[in-house]
Amino acid sequence: KLLQTIDRLKISAHGHNRDAKIKKMLEAMSKPRVWAQQDGETTTVHTPFTTRAKELMDLYNGLRLPLLSVDERLDVLLHVKWTVKEFDCNLTREIVDLIDREADMLNRGRPEKSFKGLRGRLANLFLQFIETPEFNPEATRFQRVPREMYQQTAVAPLSTVPIKPVTS
Repeated sequence: KLLQTIDRLKISAHGHNRDAKIKKMLEAMSKPRVWAQQDGETTTVHTPFTTRAKELMDLYNGLRLPLLSVDERLDVLLHVKWTVKEFDCNLTREIVDLIDREADMLNRGRPEKSFKGLRGRLANLFLQFIETPEFNPEATRFQRVPREMYQQTAVAPLSTVPIKPVTS
């Protein structure tokens, strides 16, 4: 019984830490650039990239909000759909498909608990959309491995290098 309680608390803490990490990353992406001048003052500039990141952060937070009315939720879903429809790829098509599915379920009056898995998938896919530099140029600064290095033909990640069996 005690071990189950510990495991439940660990899972809960992991979820809270993940949410805090995502929130911190999204806020860092959307922060305006600050430059120090020679006279000691600072200049704050909202670049097009940080503005885009802020819009995407607001949409993500809107997707994650619980207890919205049906009209408010449909409004958030419509804004997200317009945003991802600017691009055409598998990820955006899947996001649009999930949005259409949720809108259909909302219009049919399904109970709130039946949306949990769908909303989780939608939020995770939209987070993936936000973290992709092609859709959010500000995300380039937050990648662990620079995309240019990953796309070089001479450099391949270890997971793609064939492993030779050891013969004895």
